[in-house]
Amino acid sequence: MTLPAPKPSLFSPDQDMLRLKRMSHLLSLLCLVLIVALPPLFAWFWAVAAPAQLAARINLPADVVQGPLMLWQRVAGGSVSAVPLGLLLAGLWQARKCLGLFADGHIFTLQAVTALKRFASLATASFASSLLASTVLSTLITFNNAPGTRQISIGISTDQAIALFFAGMVWLMAAVIAQGCIWLKKMQILFRPTLRARSCPSL
Repeated sequence: MTLPAPKPSLFSPDQDMLRLKRMSHLLSLLCLVLIVALPPLFAWFWAVAAPAQLAARINLPADVVQGPLMLWQRVAGGSVSAVPLGLLLAGLWQARKCLGLFADGHIFTLQAVTALKRFASLATASFASSLLASTVLSTLITFNNAPGTRQISIGISTDQAIALFFAGMVWLMAAVIAQGCIWLKKMQILFRPTLRARSCPSL
């Protein structure tokens, strides 16, 4: 009696790995697009944004800025805001490196996990520095206000808190995976002589 051949699974390991490689490649390209596009968009925003838009960006009332912003205020504000952006772009570069390794089939490797850990660290630093930047920006954009109406804003928004939480969680998971990779490598080195001895029959 001949048994029927098993039907190919829609979720075979090979297909899953191929799907993972394709998705990693697409996300790696997306990271590159963001790295290239964000700096000019950021500069354009600080050059042309209305005071009300800049105030809303740091959770201040739209009418808090009295009068137009001077050139030095836009330059100083853009420079302060560039610090979190620069950290985020560096994190995206590490994410792109990690995704590139995934696309090449290097999943549980120290190189990939290290890049993922660096991405999480830089993202956390970016979100944390944005809290300080918001305080400095609130002073900068209201510097020309009348005495008694200048603002200094200290606080954290819900979006910033969630971003910090997820960045920290990714860092912790990457650190745990990195320890697992180190442990696996040590075990391979430890048991390699035993495996060789078993695979080679004595004469």
